[in-house]
Amino acid sequence: MDWAGGAAGTPDPRLIETDLESRAVFGSWSGKRAGSTRDVGAALELLEALGGSQRTPTVLVTGSKGKGQAAAVAAAYLSAAGFRTGLVSSPGTVSNLDRFALDGTVIGAAEYNRWLHRVEPAVSEVDVSPGNYLAPTGIFTIMGHAMLEAAGAEVIVHEAGMGGAHDEISVLDRIAVGFTSVFPEHLDVFGPTLAHVAREKFGLIRDGDRVFSVPQSPVPSEILRRTCDRMDASVHQVPPGDFLSQNHHLGKSLADDVARRLDREPWTGGIELCRPGRAEFCRTAEGTEFFLDACIDPVGMAAALSGAESRWGVVDTVYWSIPATKDISGIADFLDGRGIDHRFVPLDSHHLDYELPTDLLQRLRFAPRETLLDDMGDRSMVAGTVSFGSSVLNEIGVMPTRLYDPDRIGSGEIPHI
Repeated sequence: MDWAGGAAGTPDPRLIETDLESRAVFGSWSGKRAGSTRDVGAALELLEALGGSQRTPTVLVTGSKGKGQAAAVAAAYLSAAGFRTGLVSSPGTVSNLDRFALDGTVIGAAEYNRWLHRVEPAVSEVDVSPGNYLAPTGIFTIMGHAMLEAAGAEVIVHEAGMGGAHDEISVLDRIAVGFTSVFPEHLDVFGPTLAHVAREKFGLIRDGDRVFSVPQSPVPSEILRRTCDRMDASVHQVPPGDFLSQNHHLGKSLADDVARRLDREPWTGGIELCRPGRAEFCRTAEGTEFFLDACIDPVGMAAALSGAESRWGVVDTVYWSIPATKDISGIADFLDGRGIDHRFVPLDSHHLDYELPTDLLQRLRFAPRETLLDDMGDRSMVAGTVSFGSSVLNEIGVMPTRLYDPDRIGSGEIPHI
């Protein structure tokens, strides 16, 4: 089966059958009623309907920020060690195509569309509990697992969509579990406190799991310790360091442990990630440099600002966009407290709510999305949801074909065993 190129096509988002994608992936969610919840348990039935299994060794990664980096690092080191490795990211960066990679190569649009044609009837046949629904992120998780197994993946690395215990990755058998830093984020879903968020994240742990974690703050650290004690799970903490280095160490530690347990020597060379829109300096067509990152809360905004300031020293303007369900007031308070000029960018979205209450309409200063890149000046930061970042990346012509290197199997450096 082709994964990319040839009959599988190129990873061009313009070739996605968007109406089909909307029906297949978002149909169950869009029809949900007030008070309904996601049916995580139905995910296994969907996996079986798509011909997937639990036979492939699977690595699970979650956390509040940095989970995508850690998952990609783990996949890159496993590929470099000689495993045919699948990576399911959540969310994608430019489109839903780059949610799925095999040895770093993004799936072709034609192959993706063929799987959507399989997913649509499969979702309708799954026995979802009355009043509940299949979440889009969960469908992508299960679809990715089935696709990568069919493509011959020997190990699959999954990045959680948002949570842990109530994310669809929780139904998958696992060979190792990794946790990046746990922050007080998604309080509207998992809160109201950091302890609630930590219990959701660490609720992913099962009996006897091999757990790896970056150093956590006191509240999550204590909840992680108690959870591992209760589940008789071994926990390994990576060395402390800055945000990016800790996530890198986590991914490498996961890959090294899995390689040894599967009788393969870990890769000791370097890797290179290509993850557009993640703490990245970009340029407009006119040459204006700007900093782009994904963040949806004050903690993430602070981390993004730190990344931009590492080069410029100061950020002049922040253009940001998150839906009304997130902590818009909290981010505005944070940016005002830092004395930074900032503009809110509303989006026309079919899946996210941007209907702001009157007090925010009166408080915020707005910038139109249509002229954003033309209007921004030097030392501007663009931050918010992945869909916001994706729209910017699409506008400047970014189309990922690979998420990491090296591809030692594809290059012929080592044989596929």
